[in-house]
Amino acid sequence: MNTAYEKASLRNPKPELFDKAHTAGRGNALDNIMSRAPSFNTVSVTTDCPMHGKQRWQVTEAVANAGNVQCQKCQWEHDAQQARLQELRDELLVSLDIPSKHINADFSQWNVGGDDQTRTRMAKIINFAKSYAEIYSKGHANILLTGNTGTGKTKLACLIVNDIVRQRYYAQMTVAFKSSAQIQQEAKATWGYANTDTDAAYLERLSKSTVLVVDDVGIGDTGYSDKSSDKDRERLSVVVNRRYELRLPTIITTNMTAKEFYEHMGDRASDRLKENIVQIPCVWPSYRVLTGRVVTL
Repeated sequence: MNTAYEKASLRNPKPELFDKAHTAGRGNALDNIMSRAPSFNTVSVTTDCPMHGKQRWQVTEAVANAGNVQCQKCQWEHDAQQARLQELRDELLVSLDIPSKHINADFSQWNVGGDDQTRTRMAKIINFAKSYAEIYSKGHANILLTGNTGTGKTKLACLIVNDIVRQRYYAQMTVAFKSSAQIQQEAKATWGYANTDTDAAYLERLSKSTVLVVDDVGIGDTGYSDKSSDKDRERLSVVVNRRYELRLPTIITTNMTAKEFYEHMGDRASDRLKENIVQIPCVWPSYRVLTGRVVTL
């Protein structure tokens, strides 16, 4: 029978016994793995960086022979900067002031429905939208989305905005999504006696947004009298004109036809928009109906 000492030894073997048990027979498993791994000979190289001066680095012979050894401090700083930019981009994507159901959405969430002709046309529009976002920059075309309520105009505008942020983000990028009526309300809110802001300053900030969507033009965005209506339309005209001067595109949605929209905006704004614009009539049935689920019990 084993003594108490022997039992304790079995429960708590000595380290040297453990090592022997795992190195006996076929050999240590880790050694076997390492023996099959390729070996890399390293050499010492010197870089002379304008930013960090002369530095010595250990690199593989293959890298050294390729002659493309760069200052590793510069590479580390570049990698850190790119990681931070990605963090800021992701933060912007989840904080955009757009309808909550479209936050961080992408084009995979556009469900193509309808007959073959409708599906083909929708696919063409989505391909255009992806390309538009990928190369978005100053001087890019304006977009006018027209069509009846429920056709997905706002959803499509939001998907374009999200993709612009993903594809073209930079640290100073700003995005504004405003209904036309909201612009009027926020501009007029500056009229208060205690408010240090002005409607002109508000419109200027809006006009300088890297990306601007003006949603639902023509719905509740003008006053009841002719005078107030003209003044309200003039505010939109100011934004369009200023963005024209800054070469910044504007994405617009409206339930009106293109003809009705241009009449609503007036000659000056319409003339500037038409200089470079892509018109997308959303003439298919309600997007909600095409993609919805109706259950009858």
